[in-house]
Amino acid sequence: MRATRSLFFTLVALLVTSPLRAQTTPDTVAACPTTLSVKAGKVCAAALDGVTMLHPLAALLVSGGNPVLGTATAAAGGRFGHFYFSLRANSVQAIIPDLSYNGTADTVPLRRRVRLYAPRADLSAGLLQKKLPMGTVAADFILSALLIPADASESFTPVAGSRTLAGYTVQLDWGVRLAMAGPKLPLVSLTAMKRGTPTVTVGNVTEGDLAAYIFDASAINVRLMMGKRFRWIEFAGGGGADLLGGKAVVFYRDPANGALQSAIEKKLSGMRLTAAANLALLIGRVRIGAEGGYQAGKSDSLTTIFAQNNTSAGKFYGGLGVGVNF
Repeated sequence: MRATRSLFFTLVALLVTSPLRAQTTPDTVAACPTTLSVKAGKVCAAALDGVTMLHPLAALLVSGGNPVLGTATAAAGGRFGHFYFSLRANSVQAIIPDLSYNGTADTVPLRRRVRLYAPRADLSAGLLQKKLPMGTVAADFILSALLIPADASESFTPVAGSRTLAGYTVQLDWGVRLAMAGPKLPLVSLTAMKRGTPTVTVGNVTEGDLAAYIFDASAINVRLMMGKRFRWIEFAGGGGADLLGGKAVVFYRDPANGALQSAIEKKLSGMRLTAAANLALLIGRVRIGAEGGYQAGKSDSLTTIFAQNNTSAGKFYGGLGVGVNF
């Protein structure tokens, strides 16, 4: 038991301390030049605020709620040589601001409201299992691959040079889950995952937009889940925190003359709280699961007003998936 706990908390420490160190480092100065005209200043500020607004949404899309959809257990059971493979897709609705905004109005109009999907393949591998008087403790290692199909979205486009496989842009992530199960106990697990997105572009200043940005999002997900199994149905619920990181480069033009201004680099960081509820159908070794959840909002002190979007409001998300033990 001590060895299991020591392994788990060592891995959690490795996952968590890196982004915490990054957040204590002063951010790259990300402010609009004071020499800009009023309209150019609004375009610049809207671009910086726009990428700040989309950053936690991108992290939520790739993270979801429960790291192992449909269950609060260690899906591979902690038994060395046993595995659990699953395919899932997370979904969230995004508000894309109008990147042709010219600074005339005080509110940035809406460009489009789009439903985004993030398919991924996950593999849980058993590490350790220990039987105790009160139940069985198990630890699984989780390897996860985000798979973005070519031309999946007109709004978010992976940059050239991203890792690809068979026409998919691929992002590899990993984590570990420690779980306990017993005849008189609910299923309980604590999971730490490292998630990330490939670098993506939003907008194009060479094709008519006055602003565009290139950014990536990373997250350390810590989740505490509890659940119960009733014959062929399983419930799981819980939540946790996401420690966010990333970086962005913002491009914009002066709306008065169309001149391209100097790009601005910005570090992205923050934290969000997330809750999730899962329902799964068990058919032999197969688990079919669904998830619904909510990411709590947080004020990022943005100065720009975006139409039809409260930047401090929370976000709902969902997910579907299927997995099999072997």
